[in-house]
Amino acid sequence: MKKTAKLGAYLGITLGTFGMCFCLPFLFSANLVDVVGAGFPFVGGAVIASGGLLTLAYMSRYEKQNSEGV
Repeated sequence: MKKTAKLGAYLGITLGTFGMCFCLPFLFSANLVDVVGAGFPFVGGAVIASGGLLTLAYMSRYEKQNSEGV
């Protein structure tokens, strides 16, 4: 279960970052439709990447507490 969660967290970080990088060129467009259309997926990618980071942080804290015997 831990390996699956870690894999999902790393996958979320990778795909969220890829989504943000994919939308980044459209955010510099002079067309307002492109900016708005790329803004929502950019924020979505940021949410997915931050969810993966939070999962890894929580899992490392949990593993540290279990290794100390607390």
